[in-house]
Amino acid sequence: MSDEFKTRTINSLSWSAISQTVTQVLNFIIGVILVRLLTPDVFGLMGMVGVLAGFASLFSDLGMGAALIQKKDAEQKHYSSIFWINIILGIALMTIFMCAAPWIAGFYKEPDLVPLTYLISLNFFVGSFNIVQKTLMQKKMNFKSLAIVEIVVLVFSGSIAIVLAVSGFGVWSLAIKSLLSTSIAVVLMWYISGWRPRFLIDWMAVRELLGFSSNLFGFRTMNYFIRNADNLLVGRFLGSSALGLYDKAYSMMLFPLNNISRVIERVMFPAFSSIQEDKLRIKNIYLQITRSVALITFPMMFGLLVVTESFVITVFGSQWSGMIPVMQALSIVGAIQSIGTLNGNIYLSQGRTGLQFKVGTVLGILGVVAIVVGLQWGIKGVAHSYALFSLLAAGPGIKIAVSLVGITFKEVVVNLSGVFGSAVGMAIGVYLLGYLLPVYWQHWAYLAVQVPFGITLYLLLIRTFRLKAYMELKTLLREQWQLRFAKTSSTIS
Repeated sequence: MSDEFKTRTINSLSWSAISQTVTQVLNFIIGVILVRLLTPDVFGLMGMVGVLAGFASLFSDLGMGAALIQKKDAEQKHYSSIFWINIILGIALMTIFMCAAPWIAGFYKEPDLVPLTYLISLNFFVGSFNIVQKTLMQKKMNFKSLAIVEIVVLVFSGSIAIVLAVSGFGVWSLAIKSLLSTSIAVVLMWYISGWRPRFLIDWMAVRELLGFSSNLFGFRTMNYFIRNADNLLVGRFLGSSALGLYDKAYSMMLFPLNNISRVIERVMFPAFSSIQEDKLRIKNIYLQITRSVALITFPMMFGLLVVTESFVITVFGSQWSGMIPVMQALSIVGAIQSIGTLNGNIYLSQGRTGLQFKVGTVLGILGVVAIVVGLQWGIKGVAHSYALFSLLAAGPGIKIAVSLVGITFKEVVVNLSGVFGSAVGMAIGVYLLGYLLPVYWQHWAYLAVQVPFGITLYLLLIRTFRLKAYMELKTLLREQWQLRFAKTSSTIS
């Protein structure tokens, strides 16, 4: 890895990590406060309209943003054309979604969804002004500005949501938070970004992007469908309260994806695209990244698996106890997907969105079948069925993607084996410790003992076995510390 590429990538990862860490800590705090103020059925209502709104939002971009990042020689005509197309799509989606509001309410048998859908639909139009600006910042790897925007947006919108929840606005506090987040982000991105669109739509320029973007759009549609089919079906057949419990458990499963994997994912796509011809280089970077991600996500998820009951009761309260078995099953899914989600960088950087779409379609259909089968046992059945599907699908999904850059599935397994073994050993130790603690202790007391014990045991294991991921991370941190110290010293002198 060249010094310039390495420095730029690490700097981007640092800002992306700062943004994600701060926003997720704030999200967690805001989320816990809102959970304490609102009931599961309120989150269920928001989840119902959120599933369909999220699906519709896929059409607001059509994969054009990623196509602009992947295309090395993109010009003003490409950016301006996509900007105005996004505006048109935003208006169309807002109109369609508003017209569909009665149907959505009828599907879920929840009349309150009609006005809620009207408000949420405004996000499509407002958000369409922001897509190209954000794409340009990602392409230039300007993650410092993106970090500032994301943190400011969350602080402001989260604070307003809490005030509204305390004032008794119920589900509207969540809906207004969503619209505020989109609006504030647009204002800030236009203020920070130096790019402004020209009034033109060059259809030849658009066609240059369609081959890449159409397949990516197809994959994202299928991927979204499988990731949200459970929410859609749970809300339709099991009700808003069940969906509220399931959705909250699912959001906890996404914690390592949102905090670690996607921090790296959004940086590595533009980075991989800039060196897309050098497959050996991508291979080495991919293996290093996946073991580094697993070093953090595997112990998080396996640890959560064994302390779920104490965690849920302590953080969310006893009224959320129904999510305990769901979260336990989805913890396994979180560990798997923290690695699997990185495969997209390979498909995109190699321009193989067509293959990505085909693989996603097959796995998507099988995933929905698994969810439908699990419905007959309630949200617990859905979670367990989805977890089993994720385990079975992980092998083929990873194998096909990594083969594009000359990596075998065996290399991936060997690459992650040490971290996996250490994380499982830690989880077993924490589980056994739970049996030794007094049965009359409060749940918070169990957490206060088991979590520090788990962290200590895991650090001891990875240090004892001198795992490659641990040694690389240690070396990287030392290099960065020495570099920053050297810069500080030179500035002072």
